[in-house]
Amino acid sequence: MIEHVPGDLICIVSADVGLAELNAELARAGQMLALDPPAADELTVGEVFDGNLAGPRSHRYGEPRDVVLGMTVELADGTVARCGGRVVKNVAGYDLARLFTGARGRLGAIRQLALRLHPLPAATCTLVAPVGDPLPLERLAPACVEYAWPPERMLVRFESPAARELAAAARDLAGGELVADDEALWAEHRERGAGLATLRCPPADAAATARGLAAAGATRVVGRLARGVLASDAAVEPAAPEAALAALEARVVEAFGG
Repeated sequence: MIEHVPGDLICIVSADVGLAELNAELARAGQMLALDPPAADELTVGEVFDGNLAGPRSHRYGEPRDVVLGMTVELADGTVARCGGRVVKNVAGYDLARLFTGARGRLGAIRQLALRLHPLPAATCTLVAPVGDPLPLERLAPACVEYAWPPERMLVRFESPAARELAAAARDLAGGELVADDEALWAEHRERGAGLATLRCPPADAAATARGLAAAGATRVVGRLARGVLASDAAVEPAAPEAALAALEARVVEAFGG
């Protein structure tokens, strides 16, 4: 970590720092980078932003594109470009840091990032409930609203001093059981999403789409139920997105040159 300003909830970090290593350091100040993709212990910060990798907490805190403030990138010709800044409201015009996030290195290599942080939760509690409409739960401001199969269930996590009370209120709306000591539950759930293909659909169709994936032969389906982001080993053929992207690149080169 190059710089940490706890009072402003920001840090500046080299892209080759491990995500788990960074969060361990931020925890000393009671803060976190609220990104929890599968296999987080094995990823560097640069890899997370290069792939726009997110996990259950993206329901509340957003994806990498939502927490990046600024970025230093090395372009293909060796030019070092800087974009964005180090405060939450810093962009006038096109936000290039968001463009480079998720580009998988095709636009340039990410070298350094300025990131927005969040406080560590004072307490957590999770409701494990039958799958239903997550919209009525939104007024309780959950941190995560997840679909999981098998077995089919909905995981709703609250992260606040009143987490247990909020989870109990959610149980009144959706039924189910409360899990107060929920770290192991979420560690297992996050890793179930490792190596799966991702698709997006309208949030209102997420539960039906997830069941369709299960019926199509998936062995695992997880995802952001209220955001319409699902991961499954039956979602798409692994080579299909790369083949489509390669074809698009070939058309661009043909039209505009190398």
